[in-house]
Amino acid sequence: MKIGIMSDTHRKTGRAKKVIDLLLKEGVEFILHAGDIVEEEVLEYLEKVHVRYVAVLGNNDFHLYKVVDKYNLTTEPHYFKLAGKTWKLMHYPKYMFPLDTDIIVYGHTHDVDITFNGKNLILNPGEVCARDHGFSTCMTLDITDEKYIVTLFYRKVKTKEWKTKVKEFTLPKA
Repeated sequence: MKIGIMSDTHRKTGRAKKVIDLLLKEGVEFILHAGDIVEEEVLEYLEKVHVRYVAVLGNNDFHLYKVVDKYNLTTEPHYFKLAGKTWKLMHYPKYMFPLDTDIIVYGHTHDVDITFNGKNLILNPGEVCARDHGFSTCMTLDITDEKYIVTLFYRKVKTKEWKTKVKEFTLPKA
């Protein structure tokens, strides 16, 4: 299964829509948003394109509490199962510990993190908004029986071309 992962869209709805379109073009079946959505328009767009998704509220999303029942929007940390794996989705990295799920996704720092310790895959897709680094970033996670394949997508502001970096991690035998 291929999952799209994004975070920290802030007020950049155009960039958020470009990321969602890219993830769909890449064939994702599910999208995770790790918080700081800020604009309800991003959630509306996820609904409009008919993709399965879950988004977690970030520290800049207090105004969105009033619409949690309208969207697949939740508080952190959010635990769930997807693609045969256990997941923890959060905005703040402070909820990372304990490392109690197969896959942990967080946002907030605007820094990309792709770490695998042999048991837990820890991911931060960086920032869609391109506020801190001048690049809009997101990622896909392709889960197979043997490995995790993480593809980071990054695009410099005011350019159209998405570049990629791929990391593969072999899963331990059961």
